Amino acid sequence: MTIFKLILVAIISYLLGSLNFGVILSTRIKHDDVRSHGSGNAGSTNMLRNYGKAFAVLTIIGDMAKVGIAILIAFLMIKEKELTGYKLFGDNATIMLKSFAGFFCVIGHIYPCFFKFKGGKGVATSGGMVFLVDWRIALILLAMFIITVAVTQYVSLGSILMAIFYPIYTFAFYLSIPLTVIALVFSVIVIVKHKENIVNLLEHKENKITFKKKEKKHKFKH
Repeated sequence: MTIFKLILVAIISYLLGSLNFGVILSTRIKHDDVRSHGSGNAGSTNMLRNYGKAFAVLTIIGDMAKVGIAILIAFLMIKEKELTGYKLFGDNATIMLKSFAGFFCVIGHIYPCFFKFKGGKGVATSGGMVFLVDWRIALILLAMFIITVAVTQYVSLGSILMAIFYPIYTFAFYLSIPLTVIALVFSVIVIVKHKENIVNLLEHKENKITFKKKEKKHKFKH
């Protein structure tokens, strides 16, 4: 019975993850598809570059909220005591269930069945999951991200560094192999989705982000 519930949690989490807010907001409000512009990604950075700060913030909120809903549903369906008999879950049943639901939500975000399996890179959704798993690790990673972006203006570099250090901090805090392996899987997914950014960073071709308003150029007729 518990196995069936876990399968159902995986399906529901994937479907919730497939509600990609970058695509939803751009198509419903702007009558456009953000994936047809810039990097072709449906994440907050591409939303910021094409539609502005408000759309980027709404995308982040939506993509983080859906993983929270997925985890909430998981706990409504499965009680912690149901997982104690499984060695994989061990003494970290609560965190493992959060990570389990979060994993499938992130997969749905990256490969959304509602949008031809072309979604975002999973950074905001993974970030939402990390906050719900352990806010301490999340704050450390967020600080790392903010400092990196502030210094370099590369959002991709901040995202990649968060992915690299997530399993490291997970092991440091919990000394748990299963939890570390799950964190490592998240990291690999995010890093693989950033492979083009990594190449661009190495070749110094990566686009920088700026929050300053661009000055309008005035054309003079002669």
